[in-house]
Amino acid sequence: MKRAEIVLQGGYSGYEALQGFIASFAGSEGYSRLFLERLQLGMKEAFVNAVKHGNGEQNSLSVSCTLSVVAGTLLASIRDCGNGFNPEEQANPVDPRNLFRLSGRGLYIIRSIAEIIALERDHEGSVLTLRFHPS
Repeated sequence: MKRAEIVLQGGYSGYEALQGFIASFAGSEGYSRLFLERLQLGMKEAFVNAVKHGNGEQNSLSVSCTLSVVAGTLLASIRDCGNGFNPEEQANPVDPRNLFRLSGRGLYIIRSIAEIIALERDHEGSVLTLRFHPS
């Protein structure tokens, strides 16, 4: 099993470091360019949600990302300092009643790219774990 982790400070400005971390990990695993683009998009949406909703855009709070390869499957976790959410309770952004909402599309994008396998909460915050199938 291969595992790598990065801890990011500074809110949205940490995304550039996350992007490089993901590219480096994917390169070491030999993932295709197409898969890397999908992985980057899914993780960007998870990161933005962690900063915005989990950490309330407080730059002093951290977001961490862990990537692990287990039996050919990529598990990606994003941890924030928030209370978490129930993915099943989120509004469907393609429902006509929600088309003009300013938020709500991130989770929809994530679900189109990866499988949400866990959302866990503890005294430090919440962790969203995604399963990707590299190509």
